[in-house]
Amino acid sequence: RRIARLGRITDATHWQAQVLVETGGLKKNIARILAKYDKAIVKQVTETFTEALQTSIKNDNRIFKEATGRMVSSPSAQAMLSTIQKCHSDLSRLTLTTASTSQEQFVLQANRVYINVQSGAFDYDTAMKSAADELSKKGITTVQYENKHPVRRSIESAVRMNILTSINQTASNQTLNNAEELGIDKFEVTAHVGARPDHEAWQGKIYTRKELYSICEFGTAQGLCGINCRHSFYPYFEGMEKHYTEDVLDEMASEKVTYNDKELSRYDGEQKLREVERNIRYYKRQALTQEAIGADNTHARRKLGEWQSIARDFTSQTGIARDSAREYVGTSTGKQPKGIKPHDN
Repeated sequence: RRIARLGRITDATHWQAQVLVETGGLKKNIARILAKYDKAIVKQVTETFTEALQTSIKNDNRIFKEATGRMVSSPSAQAMLSTIQKCHSDLSRLTLTTASTSQEQFVLQANRVYINVQSGAFDYDTAMKSAADELSKKGITTVQYENKHPVRRSIESAVRMNILTSINQTASNQTLNNAEELGIDKFEVTAHVGARPDHEAWQGKIYTRKELYSICEFGTAQGLCGINCRHSFYPYFEGMEKHYTEDVLDEMASEKVTYNDKELSRYDGEQKLREVERNIRYYKRQALTQEAIGADNTHARRKLGEWQSIARDFTSQTGIARDSAREYVGTSTGKQPKGIKPHDN
């Protein structure tokens, strides 16, 4: 909307003056948005973490009680508060870098419109729509550092990754602390179909605390309970029945799905669905951005409808369920743009 408000291009000085005005306004907008939602973010993070960690302690205590007759107490209010504050702090840094990248994108695309029109390459309306399309390709992005390297993600992906990873790591450290309190040194790692190939090698097995680090790479971004990892682990006592036999693990590893008469591993099938989800988010953003800039978004909504149809067909063929949260894009109301179905006129 701010790019649209820049108005028709006259001379370079006037254009740059307008860009500066709108950039300042954008900065104030972002500050207002962060202030408006900050309390809601704290509330939701608190509720999410409390529920997740209480579930974790119940699962641990069920095992502890069965094996030893003893249980550990729930995390103290202070420990919970510290965990919640850390997650909120991480999200705050996330939004600050997002504010910076949003301003950079605004200035970049505003200047792109000016150059395209002044060079005669595009008329004004086409240049504006092109700028909107560029903005919508990745959406509002943020930059985080992983292994000392900058990684750029969409805000939806980054928030999801931060919260899920933070909960998983907090719960796993809580399990380690509880186990240490009771003198336990063995753990059973969970397993699931569609695991990453490098995680598939160690999932579903029994490890000592030391082996969690040396074999499963616990504590690293790419290892157990690392970024977007869906595995966790539980205390294990000698004589307990294992959750996963070698036959079960082999069956998980060999599971296949069929899509368009082509056989895929479950992992490759899930990665294919992630690609479909990214395209759905992309065309949702494109439809929203074109609408905001005052351009016709019919084509974007048709493409959105096509990809939503592909997602339905993919689920029907493979049995891999869709996750609506992965198709969600942030809007001021939460309402999602509707795709035009392929058979609609």
